[in-house]
Amino acid sequence: MKLFTVVATVLVVLVAAGTASAGCMATVGLSSTPKADLAPGQAWFVQVRILQHGVTPMSDAKPEIRIRRTNGKLLVFKATPTPKVGTYRARVVFPRPGRYSLSVYDGFPVKECAQVHTFNAVVIHDPS
Repeated sequence: MKLFTVVATVLVVLVAAGTASAGCMATVGLSSTPKADLAPGQAWFVQVRILQHGVTPMSDAKPEIRIRRTNGKLLVFKATPTPKVGTYRARVVFPRPGRYSLSVYDGFPVKECAQVHTFNAVVIHDPS
């Protein structure tokens, strides 16, 4: 009987661990990308949509827009929740002309599950 109890306990723990990690995935979508005529210093307002398993809107994510100019420092812009569950809004400013990598940290509430999602690079032109 003691062996049965130990085996049953181990099975419950394994099933619970599998269930917890099964929910460990989010997709990220952007409402827009920066327009070609966006000048350095101008704000790009973007909405970020975070969906668990690509289906369920996540109300408890903490997303960030991340940009980095070639050989430059990483700039992080926190997104804030909008009234629409799973949708967050950010104000992003590209400070200088150049080519920037663009990514979104999804801010998944389970830290081990959080990921950075990459998007196409952005080129900000000198307005002169």
